[in-house]
Amino acid sequence: YVFSNGRSEFNPFAAFFGVPIAPIINPNASARADIPHRLLGRGRYMPTERWLLLGVAEWRSGSPYSVYNDSLDYVGPRNELRFPRYFRLDLGVERRFQIGKFRPWIGVRATNALDSALSNEIQANLGSPNYGTLYPSDYRQLRLQLRFER
Repeated sequence: YVFSNGRSEFNPFAAFFGVPIAPIINPNASARADIPHRLLGRGRYMPTERWLLLGVAEWRSGSPYSVYNDSLDYVGPRNELRFPRYFRLDLGVERRFQIGKFRPWIGVRATNALDSALSNEIQANLGSPNYGTLYPSDYRQLRLQLRFER
């Protein structure tokens, strides 16, 4: 478990390297820029020498974001709103085989196994008809896994 508390400056000097021809520079401000609660669990279990079960679970409170208008001016305090809570579960199962003198692991991995809506982007422009729409970033994925060990 991690509890974090952070603040950020919104117009740091480093942000202006390689700026576009007409950069959008708003008045400087600082605000919360943290994800205060995060819980991460990771497990690995071998019921026999030939089977391996893996799992990673992550829960966290939402990250902050700011609302702006069509002129790209911030509306209200910066980072006042937060994304929804986030829960992700990754699972895997592997089995060791004998192929000649090699003993590879072959298995399946499920990323975002519960197909949770893991949004990390939002339409924050008040002038947009899609204002407030969340855009998911990670969809459920199933992958075949092949590993060789020495």
